[in-house]
Amino acid sequence: MCGSVFVEYIFCQMMNTTGGIVRHVVLVHGDCDGIIAGALFVKHFLRDQYPSDILLGFTQPWRASKEIRRLCRENQCDSLTLIDIAIDREIFSMIVDITMKGVPIQIIDHHATTEPWVGKMRDLGLKVVWDKSPSTPRLMASKMKLSINSYEERLIRVADTCEGTDDEDEEIKGIADSIKLAISRDPGDIEFMKELFDSIVLNRDLKSIESLEKKAYIGKLLLNKLIDKAISKGENIGEVVLSYIHPSESRLFAGLFGIASTELSKKLKRDVILVRNEDDKIVVTIRSTKGRALQYCKTLVEALGGGKYGGHREAASATLAKRDVLEVIARIRDLVWEIQRGRERK
Repeated sequence: MCGSVFVEYIFCQMMNTTGGIVRHVVLVHGDCDGIIAGALFVKHFLRDQYPSDILLGFTQPWRASKEIRRLCRENQCDSLTLIDIAIDREIFSMIVDITMKGVPIQIIDHHATTEPWVGKMRDLGLKVVWDKSPSTPRLMASKMKLSINSYEERLIRVADTCEGTDDEDEEIKGIADSIKLAISRDPGDIEFMKELFDSIVLNRDLKSIESLEKKAYIGKLLLNKLIDKAISKGENIGEVVLSYIHPSESRLFAGLFGIASTELSKKLKRDVILVRNEDDKIVVTIRSTKGRALQYCKTLVEALGGGKYGGHREAASATLAKRDVLEVIARIRDLVWEIQRGRERK
């Protein structure tokens, strides 16, 4: 299996050069700031072990618990580091099980939804690096006292920009946009993520990655199409625009919904909720200029009696078990009105 993709979001190198089983597991969020954070972690703390002694994985928060289970099978890992992955009840339960086997775990994350679990994880003896921060790389530079060079400082600014911070440097913004679009265009392209990761570890110019510009160009074309569709299908609910993208269309746009919702919210200067069917689940992506994204997600999951959500006040998403999408849309419509009216009464 060495070098193969064994689940949608995982790249692995199972054996080291001597044929022994890799013991250090590093699982990162497969997005712009997650990959930068993971590469900085390996570069500063595991450089001598990489890549021969590292089992490296890229995941998305909604399936992170499955990847942790797969990567940390019995007797396979001596340590586990989770980077830029929002902690929820399911992941915390997995962490408890692994900790009970004597495996040391480190958490490095900046998501708001991780905060309720920080104390519990520290009580288990985990090393937790968490705080509110523009990005996980920025958090690492601050809390882990990294001695960073000028190359890494620019990367941290790129990560901040990927997460929504405005940067006056057009080159920084351009690189951030290219990385976001390239990854989002095909979130299953593990080889590309690995190439990006390795380039950072080796201090290479990211613009030297041949496929980056092409992927970003195609991603931009598709992003514009998705934004146009979301606008044409949009329903105004007070201060919110709600749009449902049919599965026959949403498959084409892969991981672009996060960027599309952000751009749409900026363009309309309103909160945006995008709903789509994806395989065996329904995904709700929310961007809020008023900081209500997490509130919408939390209220929706509670109202429907199950699901997962995570993110930040301005940008969050909810993953729901497969059900009638019209029921979900109707419930979103009702909840949005309730939240808005509740705020008006205050």
